[in-house]
Amino acid sequence: MNTSWQIVPNIKPQDLTESRLQLHYAIQFIAAVGSALAEPLPDYSHTSLEWHPDLEMFVGAPIRAEKPFRVALDPVHLISQILDKQGEAIASYPLHQQTLAAGLEWHKQQISQLGADASNIAFLTYPPDDFPDHPIARGTAFDASQAASDREELQRYYANTHQLLQAIVATTEDASPIHTWPHHFDMATLISLPGQKNGEPMTIGIGMSPGDRSYGEPYWYVSPYPYPNTGNLPPLEGNGFWHTQHWVGAVLTASRLTPDLAARSQVKAFLDSALQASKTFFRTELIQNPKSKIQNRND
Repeated sequence: MNTSWQIVPNIKPQDLTESRLQLHYAIQFIAAVGSALAEPLPDYSHTSLEWHPDLEMFVGAPIRAEKPFRVALDPVHLISQILDKQGEAIASYPLHQQTLAAGLEWHKQQISQLGADASNIAFLTYPPDDFPDHPIARGTAFDASQAASDREELQRYYANTHQLLQAIVATTEDASPIHTWPHHFDMATLISLPGQKNGEPMTIGIGMSPGDRSYGEPYWYVSPYPYPNTGNLPPLEGNGFWHTQHWVGAVLTASRLTPDLAARSQVKAFLDSALQASKTFFRTELIQNPKSKIQNRND
């Protein structure tokens, strides 16, 4: 896999919406199987996806069965796959011109043949105002006839972000594994900090969204929680800015990237500066309110 950061100059980030929505619905097969058959985890990460850099696919949680397997999605060709323990395809299902219902039935049939109980596999439900609507949800078939270059571009965002997040996880204490979540389709790690603010655990989420209601294009974010006071937010590197409506976090949208290979350095600079700013928020809170607002885990 080519690990350099490549940006296709004739593809505008704002034009990736339709391909992003098709992929968002396509990953729901992975989430459904993980929810029904994977070992349950408290943070629901058994329903999440992992980016596999060698296969260049999204893969789900390992499933125990007579023949162990994982469900995967080839995002460029819009093909759902069932993989064995070695990552080899057991079965493949091109989603083009297929509906969600047909795809779910295919997955159930294939999984039953592998010795797992597929009867409880069902799509996850999300709040209707917090999941993107699309005709696919009402029976329209997937359509892979659009330029594959759009899906390739989205693949690059995930692959490149995965590299950057791997470096952060490797050097940051209490950073979670990297997950791509089926609800918002964002790839992220969550850093847990040693303490509480106003009775809530302090965390910093770092990741990339391919686009949503906040921004109709891919963007990187760093979001400290509980949210800091927005009255005195520091400047950010990498042409990033602070988002303060409905949620608080540092944001760098894809349309602000430099149109060359310096983009990787730009995103890294943004993430590093936003992570440092987020840690500073909590340190400052600890100094100013050592007893009333911050409680050490050992207290």
